[in-house]
Amino acid sequence: MVQYSPILRQQKVALFALVAATASFGIGVMLPLNLRVERAAKQTIPFVSSQTQRVTPRVSKNTQGSSQGTTAQALSNSEINLTTAITQGIDSLEKNLAQLETQRFNYAIPEQFQGKTIKEVSIPGDQKVIAFTFDDGPWPKSTQQILDILKDNNIKGTFFWVGSALKNQKDLAKTVVAEGHVVANHTWSHRYGKYSPGAAAEEIESNAKLIEELTGIETPMFRPPGGVLDNGLVDYVHQQNHVNVMWSVDSQDWKSSSDKIINNILKQAKSGGIILMHDGGGNRSETVKALPIVIQKLQEQGYTFVTIPELLEIADQKPVEQPQLTDSNQP
Repeated sequence: MVQYSPILRQQKVALFALVAATASFGIGVMLPLNLRVERAAKQTIPFVSSQTQRVTPRVSKNTQGSSQGTTAQALSNSEINLTTAITQGIDSLEKNLAQLETQRFNYAIPEQFQGKTIKEVSIPGDQKVIAFTFDDGPWPKSTQQILDILKDNNIKGTFFWVGSALKNQKDLAKTVVAEGHVVANHTWSHRYGKYSPGAAAEEIESNAKLIEELTGIETPMFRPPGGVLDNGLVDYVHQQNHVNVMWSVDSQDWKSSSDKIINNILKQAKSGGIILMHDGGGNRSETVKALPIVIQKLQEQGYTFVTIPELLEIADQKPVEQPQLTDSNQP
């Protein structure tokens, strides 16, 4: 199984950086070589004035031939060096692109969580980690506000997107991914009713297809609208061996004031927990108001914030077994 690494959350940025680096490489190779060729040419090729009148230098035929030969050799060597440098650059670029294609911005889920429903996880040791999740977006104003708060605090969150909202906020969706956050499936239409197997597949896969088209991400994570577990959606998700992500901390931010949101989260928070909040689906001004305070309070309690894939990876780490001590006096 391919293990998820925190570096995956920066892959989009890495891809942009790779393209920029390649462009810089090309300029860096071409410019010095061009300058050297121009200098060699100026030293050996007769000068042409602004009136395009040729001035013939007073040199012998032998000297002229020697100069032209030197110029040709300089140009030939420059071409060889340029070809070699470009070839090496292309080889390096292809290797980097192949590595990114292998990772493909995917979120690998540890085997023990595949085809399962989780509300929280058990964290080994004394680590205090917790995950922020945001549902029902992307939303025109509040999603960007939440992104700004997370960026200010160097935190990555997990966003459960609704397809009907996503189709209207494509650029914003790309920003979410570009800033290193994790995205997941929250159905296309956010309906609570019963689904036939075929309807459940369509509801989930249509959203998955749009997410992949916009971001290149094939996400194995799902959350059912309203947390409904028995309407056919979760059954389909489990059949695909994906993970159904619920929550252990309900902020109730869709109906509460900022003070109530803060209180709800702080009294339920514990290591390995998953916090439910919303960046879309309605007016989220109280969520936006509460989030910085929640972050500060949890940081004061020693919490580190992770994405859902990171949370599952940490939970999947097995404690190192200590060797048993034996009494040397016993046989």
